[in-house]
This record gives sequence, C-alpha cells and structure tokens, in this order.
Amino acid sequence: MGCLLISVKLAVLRPTQMAVGYDEVEVKRSKWRALTPDGKAHFLESHPFPAVTGPGEQYFMIDGHHMGLALLREGVDAVSVRQVENLSKTTESEFFQVLQQRGFVYLREPTRRGLRVLPRTLRDLADDPYRSFVAQLRRNCACPKDRTPFAEFRWADFLRSRLKADLLRTDHAGAVKTAHKLLRSGFCKFTCSGCRCLEQAAL
Repeated sequence: MGCLLISVKLAVLRPTQMAVGYDEVEVKRSKWRALTPDGKAHFLESHPFPAVTGPGEQYFMIDGHHMGLALLREGVDAVSVRQVENLSKTTESEFFQVLQQRGFVYLREPTRRGLRVLPRTLRDLADDPYRSFVAQLRRNCACPKDRTPFAEFRWADFLRSRLKADLLRTDHAGAVKTAHKLLRSGFCKFTCSGCRCLEQAAL
C-alpha cells in the first residue's frame, strides 16, 4: 500500500459508490462546525482520504465519502489524499475491472457499463436512508467502525430487504429494535468489547 500524500480539490475527487446517507453527512457537518480553526486544520492534516489514481490522473476515493461530501458542503476546497495505488496507465475498462477485483468499488447490482456508471463528483451522490440508519445503529451500540470495505452498505442492503423504508420514518424505535435483532442474527453473531447490541435488541 502506498503512502504518498497529495493535495486534491474536493470538487474533482471521484466517488467509488453510488450513494451516501444524507443524515449521516449532516452529522459529520455538525461535528466539523464544532471544531476550532486549529482543530479543523489538524483534522485535515491527520485524515487523508485513501484514493486510487485512475486514467487521466483522476483520483477515485475508496473511503470517506460521507466526510468528503460534508467538507465539500462546508466550503472546504482541498484535502490530502493518500495514494493507495497508481493505475493511471490503465484504460477505463481495465481500471474499472481492477477496482472491482480489489473491492474498491461498491455497486448494489453488477454492471458492465464501467466508469460511466459512477457519479462524477461527491455532490452527485444519491441519498440512501438505510446507510444513515446503519451508522446510527453502530453509534447506539458503541460498535467500532468496521474497516471491511463498504461493510456498512452491506449491512444497509441486508436491512433494506427486511425493513420497509416507511418503518424508518413512522416507527423509528421499532425499526431500531428490529434491526438490532436482525443484525445480531445476520452479521454480529459475536459480541465485541463494549458493544451494546444485545441490550439494545432487548429494549
């Protein structure tokens, strides 16, 4: 894995997923606003975004989409990018294939359309309320962030097929309780240190 840090304008960073949870983006915006100027500078210095360099020297971020969109909406111009891999010499079709092979891109449904299927900018990311819901569940349980690529989207897709979207709005408490039980049986079969998943499911 590379460690080269490069300054890149947020507006030109390419996403490798189709959506984010807008509510989760707002959570991150609130946390950003609460920082002092020095705190904001320190955050930007200490939190480079991992990215892969693709055709045309474009940078495709492979994590941190929520924070990236939050910073963009807060008027941040540029961020540091940690170059994970340089694939700028590949063709678009080769590059997209490598992204899929490495697990660097997340699409809910397989596609052969290549890079054109991905949003052009962070501002083009759609809203996925299930992704925000999963982030809230993780915080409520005091679960550490799962570093498996796109793990929380897989949780979201698991719940999407079992919880109706209307339930998230009309009976949020009931949706939370049901989701904890589903995740416990489907994903979190082993209690991690400090996790409150079991007690949340029992409420």
